[in-house]
Amino acid sequence: MNLETPAGMSLSATRTEALKGFVAEIFARLGVPAEAARLSAAALVAADVEGMSSHGVTLVPLYVERILAGSVSTGTEPTVVHDGGSAIVLDAGNSLGQLSSDWALPMVSERAREHGLACITVRNGSHFGTAAFWARQIAESGLVGVVMCNSRPLKSAPGGAERLTGSNALAIALPSSDPHPFVAELESGGAAADPASALAAMLLANSGARGFGLAAAIDLMCGGLSGGALGPDVGAFNGDPAIPYRSSHLFMALDPARFGIAGLGERVAQFAARIRDSKRASGVARIYAPGDRERERRAESGDECLLPPELLAKLRECGAKVGVESRLE
Repeated sequence: MNLETPAGMSLSATRTEALKGFVAEIFARLGVPAEAARLSAAALVAADVEGMSSHGVTLVPLYVERILAGSVSTGTEPTVVHDGGSAIVLDAGNSLGQLSSDWALPMVSERAREHGLACITVRNGSHFGTAAFWARQIAESGLVGVVMCNSRPLKSAPGGAERLTGSNALAIALPSSDPHPFVAELESGGAAADPASALAAMLLANSGARGFGLAAAIDLMCGGLSGGALGPDVGAFNGDPAIPYRSSHLFMALDPARFGIAGLGERVAQFAARIRDSKRASGVARIYAPGDRERERRAESGDECLLPPELLAKLRECGAKVGVESRLE
C-alpha cells in the first residue's frame, strides 16, 4: 500500500515483522548468527518506527558493504579490556554496534545494583541505532540509564574552520510510575513534531559554544574513557567501507534506591505530567514530555512501517546480493 505524506513524499506500508525478518536474513546470510541478526534488525526497524529514520534500515546497504569489505565483524562478543568493578572497558572488535550494546546492558545493570552506579565504555564500536533505544531498556529495569556515542566530525569550534567533533548522541532515561519511562535524547536525526519543538531543538543543538562544548564532552567521555577513537579519529560510516568506523560508546546505569530517596518513579511521572500540562506557546496544539512522541509513533504504526519505495528497492537489492530468498512486500 502506498501513502502520501503531508510533504507529498510517497511511502509504502510494510509489515514490521516482515521487515525485521528480511533484514535479519540479510545479516544471517553475511555470517551473523541468527539471534544476533534478529536483534540487529529489530534495533534498526525500531528507529524507523519511532521516526528516527536516519538510524533505521536506510543504513542496511552500508552495513552490507562494510561486512563484505571486512570493516564490520560478524563476531558477537566484545573483549573485556578492563574490569574495575563499577567501571568496565570493552573492545567491540568492530562488530555490529547492536551486539556490543546488547552485551553491555545486562552487565552495566548488574554492576549498578551491586555498586549503586556503573559505567561501561566501548571502543572500536560500530553504529548501534539510537541511544534512546538502549537507555530506555536500562530504565525499564528500574535504573536510570545514560547512553552516549561519538561519530564522525561535523562540528567546528566557534570561530573555527576545522571539523573536530560529531553530532554526538546522548540519551537519558529515568524509570517512572507511569507505564513508560521518561526518555530524553539529544540527537540530530529526528524531526520535531511541532513548531515549538523544532525551534527548541534548533537552539539547543546548534547553539554555538554550548552545542560544540557538549558534543566535545560526549566525544571525550566515550573515546577518552574507553581509550578508543575520538574527534577526527572516528571514521565516516558512509565513507570507505574497508576502513573501520571506530565509534566509541558509553553506557551508565544508576540505582535510585542507593541514593536513599524513595519515590523517584512517582516524581518522574508527576514532572512529565507537568510538562504536558504546561502553558503552550502560540500556535502549539500539544506539548510532549520527553519520550512521548516516539511512544506515540510506535502506537500509531501498529504492525506496519512506512518506508520510501526507493529504500524498499535498495533493501531488495541487498537481499538479492547476498542470496536472501524471501520476498519483501
